[in-house]
Amino acid sequence: MDEELKLIGEKIEKFKYILVEHLELFDEESPYELEASKVVRAQIIQIHADALITSRSQAMKSMKEFGMEIGNRLVEMGVSLDKIIGEIQLGRNLFWSFIEEEVSNRHYSIEVLLKASSIIDAILDEFLYCMSVSYVNYYKEIANSANESLKKIKENQEVMEELATPIVQTMLQDVLLVPLIGRIDEWRMESMQSTVLQKCTDSHAEVLILDFSGITYTKDDNMFSLLDQLVGALALMGTETMFVGFTPAVVRQIIKLDFSHQVKSFLSFAQAMEYIVKRKGITIQYSE
Repeated sequence: MDEELKLIGEKIEKFKYILVEHLELFDEESPYELEASKVVRAQIIQIHADALITSRSQAMKSMKEFGMEIGNRLVEMGVSLDKIIGEIQLGRNLFWSFIEEEVSNRHYSIEVLLKASSIIDAILDEFLYCMSVSYVNYYKEIANSANESLKKIKENQEVMEELATPIVQTMLQDVLLVPLIGRIDEWRMESMQSTVLQKCTDSHAEVLILDFSGITYTKDDNMFSLLDQLVGALALMGTETMFVGFTPAVVRQIIKLDFSHQVKSFLSFAQAMEYIVKRKGITIQYSE
């Protein structure tokens, strides 16, 4: 049987460029230039012929090396895996037809046909496996890159949230200051809620002072609703909220809300601290 397989392999080797032309009839858009495409396909066909002529194991090794090389090149060219799978199936059908015709012309036994077909299928399957590995590796790289990008975005977002909500320890251990600077919108208020609540819990704060003197006013009614929610949540935790530095525009919005009378307000941070110090009965001595 080995002699019959060798003769079939030699016939495939002899007509490999004709087989290439048959494949090109079904290829509307080749990923390579015409000549390069012929060379690549001819090399693939040659490896199948070698599997029948000499050694199947050596042909498998050659296909693995060449298949990974071609797979990586096709990935870089942006060729879809579906297109590659389709061409492999065309190649499989072409090989089967060629072998069936050769077996019939030479009056070989059915065993020769089955053996030759099984060898060709094994080499083609190895080529398909190499293509799949190339694309899987490519998609893994994309996924890893995307994960790294998402990780960086998350880290940057955390930094932005920290910068958006600076929490300052005052001279009193149980009094915290949150100086709000710039534009205050719904996203920033939502971010501030969780940050402030966690910080007040960790530090067992009795008073939280929100300083609005540095904000850029925005007509966002929902922002004030979120502020109301924050004040209520802090109250449930036992933390009193104080407002300082309101601009007239913000005051007009605060008056519309029910919580305006529940929160003590001061013109400045200094006035708020003076009130807290007096309420605690702390005497501050100033050195001359």
